[in-house]
Amino acid sequence: MSFDINISKIKCFGKHGIYDHEKQNDQEFLVDVHINISDFSVDDINKTLNYEEIVNLVIKFVNTESYDLIETLAKQISEQIVLKYAKNESMFREIKVTVHKPDTILKDRTEGISVSYREEFK
Repeated sequence: MSFDINISKIKCFGKHGIYDHEKQNDQEFLVDVHINISDFSVDDINKTLNYEEIVNLVIKFVNTESYDLIETLAKQISEQIVLKYAKNESMFREIKVTVHKPDTILKDRTEGISVSYREEFK
């Protein structure tokens, strides 16, 4: 038995990309976080994940770090979430982070670009 936790379209701004204008000006990013955790029996926020903490972590991380690739950004967000909950790491079964970049040079031909990073835990 397990729980799926989904936080969708966390609105963030940051400087991620390979072009100079992407490194100089904030762009909008939308981040989805999917986490599958093992079942727990205690009705206690300290025994599970705090959604508000995750949202704040993602927003701060996207805003303060800078990567050329959104693949790297997605992986690093995932690692930061797992690190934040290291004391409860055994509850993680899977984490998937999707970074959407709606404003790309391809915006006239696409609705946006997204990359997902997924990790399974045993």
